Amino acid sequence: MFVRHNRAMNVLAPALPRRRLALAATLAVLGSLSEGLGLIMLVPLLQLATGESSASSGAGGISARLADMGMPLGLGSLLIMFALLIALRACLVQLRMIVEAQVQMTVTDALRATLFKALLGANWRYLSRMRQGNMMALALSAPERAGTGLQFLLGLGSALITLAAIMLAAMLIAPLPTLALGLGGLLVLVLYTGLRSRAAHEGEALGSAYGDFYSFFSERLDALRMIKSFGKEAQEAAQADLIAANVRKLRMAYQRGLAVGQFVLQAGAAAVMAGGVWLALSLWHSPISSLLPLIALFARSVPLLSAVQMSWQQWAHNAPALDDLAQALAQTRVEAEPGSTNAAPTLSRMIRLDRVTVRFEGRAIAALDNATLAIPAGSTTFVTGPSGAGKSTLADLVAGLILPDAGAITIDGEALDASRLTAWRSRVAYVQQEPLLFDMSVRDNLLWAAPLADDPTLEAALIRASAQFVLDLPEGLGTRVGSSGRQLSGGERQRIVLARALLRDPALLILDEATSALDTANEAAITEAITALKGKLTIMIIGHRGVLAGLADQTITLAEGRVIRHKCA
Repeated sequence: MFVRHNRAMNVLAPALPRRRLALAATLAVLGSLSEGLGLIMLVPLLQLATGESSASSGAGGISARLADMGMPLGLGSLLIMFALLIALRACLVQLRMIVEAQVQMTVTDALRATLFKALLGANWRYLSRMRQGNMMALALSAPERAGTGLQFLLGLGSALITLAAIMLAAMLIAPLPTLALGLGGLLVLVLYTGLRSRAAHEGEALGSAYGDFYSFFSERLDALRMIKSFGKEAQEAAQADLIAANVRKLRMAYQRGLAVGQFVLQAGAAAVMAGGVWLALSLWHSPISSLLPLIALFARSVPLLSAVQMSWQQWAHNAPALDDLAQALAQTRVEAEPGSTNAAPTLSRMIRLDRVTVRFEGRAIAALDNATLAIPAGSTTFVTGPSGAGKSTLADLVAGLILPDAGAITIDGEALDASRLTAWRSRVAYVQQEPLLFDMSVRDNLLWAAPLADDPTLEAALIRASAQFVLDLPEGLGTRVGSSGRQLSGGERQRIVLARALLRDPALLILDEATSALDTANEAAITEAITALKGKLTIMIIGHRGVLAGLADQTITLAEGRVIRHKCA
């Protein structure tokens, strides 16, 4: 438990805005002191109202001491001071709440940004085997839960500071009853250790449930067309209810524990207060002028004790999200790419794979097994084979997304190793089977690859990719493509994606099943674009069959990760 807590705090500490945190702590202390002073002033107020002697109470001597100093205060003056102190406290509390909210939002954003940056910096093998739902839960839910936990931790600190101020004020009024009531309150809090431990376990379970939740909905929302075509709406809705019910069950179990805890806490605090008052009256014979403010102080302390317990329990419940983030960040550091320290090799002669082997975790056979082949610069290579033959793995290798476990890749005789990997990617354009566009305009999607390109350059790229249809749209380059580009057909999206790839002016263009799901007209349009590119750059086409195969200068056939045929045109 200590190791987990230490790991969570190590993640939280760098994200904390220290100045705002110090300001929140200062406001909490000032607010608590103002409240304590206001409550102490109840004693002289009661004495003036009842005519009771101030000598019977240590705190009640305030008015007498002020009179001795030449500052006699009447009832009206004390009431004005009391009202001003309460108003000051209300102002300080509001400012503290605003600052604490700023701290929470700053930390949440910082944790999410740190995680996202770490994921972007991880190697492709690690990212490709991560479950999408877990990624979404980490990126969306975990930072929010961590921020919420921090907010309750700040609330816990504020409540403890206020309790300390109240205890100090109470000690000035009536020390013995205060000690008795304070020990009773501590005993009540100690009894809640089990509840806090259970909240932590429920928080861990909730984190896992959120992973299942996000995974299910991200997959099903991507598959709405398939669900409707198969008539599975009712079945998937029922499954969604089960997934959501599991999350709801865990959340409600925690809320029930919280509610029971609050009930027992308040009932226990009331019993402690009643016992303390009985002792003060029957055993210590405390005067009414000190006992009534003392009762007011401890009446105020009951909701504070409740806030301490709830904040502590909420922190315990949300802290596992920080642990999840800590584990993810630690793993991404292990899996981080080193970054290029050398310039990208210049492809002017050949890409060569020499006895390359790639193995993936959980697979019995190698994705690529002792593969040797050559791709001449400026050539068009068609890579084919059955599903699972290793085609996409080969594309990932050549694109610089992964490194082999054995063997070597060279470009013009220079090894493509970790020192050149990310630099080489800047010279590669990858067009995958499922064309990915962002929910913004065609122009913005193209500028994503070439931020400095002007409209004539973008239009030229569209024409090269046989995507000039964009120029005939009512809004032209300003046309929004919708979520994932769904306002356009698959073929239209693919041609825009090809234009985006060409804007990089790549040395190597990889088309991974780029026309497998297209109709004849769109396949013909892309084939026309690729034909015009032949000889101007190196092209690798991954596919099973189709018109693009006829453009190849050489065909490489894979099966079970091995090169079984290498045929030149």
